[in-house]
Amino acid sequence: MSRSEEKIIVYQSYDTAVEANLAKTKLDAHGIPCFLTDESFTGVYPIRNNVFPGVRLHIFEQDMNQAADILRPEE
Repeated sequence: MSRSEEKIIVYQSYDTAVEANLAKTKLDAHGIPCFLTDESFTGVYPIRNNVFPGVRLHIFEQDMNQAADILRPEE
């Protein structure tokens, strides 16, 4: 299956564009394709709710386990 046929999922939502970009940078550094949506809304709607879920990080579904390992909080 080619990348164009794979399912893209919202892996996680973040309260701020800074948090989301840090996660994206980590995934980019490990070669995991990803992108962010709704970055510009955090300035207008700083509180997450049902209408605005925050800045969303999208990845390919097959990369979910690897992304979880990379983004796991350090203890």
